[in-house]
Amino acid sequence: MVAPPKEEAMLAIALNRIYTPILRQQVPEIKDFFLPMEALSYKIAIISINKSYPGQAKRAAMAFWSALPQFTYTKFVVVVDSTINVRDPRQVIWTISSQVDPQRDLFTLENTPFDSLDFASERIGLGGRLAIDATTKIGPEKNHEWGEPLTRPEKLESKIDSRWEELGLGDLERKDPDISLFGYVIEELLTQRMHQGHK
Repeated sequence: MVAPPKEEAMLAIALNRIYTPILRQQVPEIKDFFLPMEALSYKIAIISINKSYPGQAKRAAMAFWSALPQFTYTKFVVVVDSTINVRDPRQVIWTISSQVDPQRDLFTLENTPFDSLDFASERIGLGGRLAIDATTKIGPEKNHEWGEPLTRPEKLESKIDSRWEELGLGDLERKDPDISLFGYVIEELLTQRMHQGHK
């Protein structure tokens, strides 16, 4: 038997959907945002933006923290490009590890009003915040040519796929990992539950 997901986490996913259009009205460049349930659905936010000017990630993080009273309790904001799926931890980790320089891309706010239930804070009710700019750097944000993500031609992908057995890798699954295992895609979870119910 599979343990049911946490009730409050499912409510948070629904609220995430409700908040998205409200957030976009105040910060139009935000494409999407996500509050992972592993961070209690409010301590970490991942937001994607349509980036068009330098410093925009910092502005988006500041705007997020002040957009709704609920977001004042968010400790960490990770800002990514609009091409990143904020609900796919593989993509988020990839963009942090490949596009962030800690001495350039971390922005902290000290001694801000904070969640009194957050015992990690040095002083109850007062704490710091951290924004991570994991976007592609443009203009004066960079001092050298910015690399492009590596890609492979579809023809090469097909050729490699056709040789898995020959290369001794036929027993490996080649499909994408099921991101619903991370609890990020409520539609996928509901679909799976419905299929299980019909069996």
